[in-house]
Amino acid sequence: MSITIRGDFDHLVAHQRLEKLKQCLNVTEKYLGEAKSEFEAKSYEELGLKPLYPQDVCDDIYSEELWYYAVKFPRILRNSFLVTAHSLLEYELNVICRKLKKVCQIPISWSDLKGDKLEQAKLYFKLAGIEFPSHDSIWKEVKYYYKIRNCVVHTNGLINELQDKDRRNLVPYLKKKSIISEDTIDEEIALTALFCKEVITTIQYFLNDVYEAISAAKKKLKSEIKNGELEGRSPS
Repeated sequence: MSITIRGDFDHLVAHQRLEKLKQCLNVTEKYLGEAKSEFEAKSYEELGLKPLYPQDVCDDIYSEELWYYAVKFPRILRNSFLVTAHSLLEYELNVICRKLKKVCQIPISWSDLKGDKLEQAKLYFKLAGIEFPSHDSIWKEVKYYYKIRNCVVHTNGLINELQDKDRRNLVPYLKKKSIISEDTIDEEIALTALFCKEVITTIQYFLNDVYEAISAAKKKLKSEIKNGELEGRSPS
């Protein structure tokens, strides 16, 4: 599968924004790795632990600090990355729906519709007479990203604090993707760098499908006008 930019300026800009976000992820991951390595290279004396504490206390403090560098900080930043990625997706859908409102003369805004932003966009495409790409694995993945985003935002990534239905629906996916913690008392979201990169790529594919659907609708409309099929009018 490949991403095809067909000359639509908004699509091109959206793709570039996501590429920028991917670059930011790479920089962040590089920094996290370097910070962890620098910490591991320091002695207890350099960390200010000796001669203040006995050996066993130094070991405990060091292990806890290393856990922050190796696990906690990366989780916080990756969770923030996922929320940012989804916010960017919502922004791009807003750009598209605002244009559809103007071109298709839809009397209401997409935010007036019920449901989350993804469902609102889906319904808005229906009002515009365009088939929304919601019948494949890409759409399912994007929907799961939204559920993970909600868990991060509303329960700080703690899975046990989700509603039973939401937890039962989400946990199998998290285990399948290996993004659930095994090192804390409470299960929590534990995103990986690989998963974050996958999120960006999948969103790019999804937006590609969205713009392909718009392009197909345009071609269909032009064909109907050309053949005199639109509202019984003859082609001009």
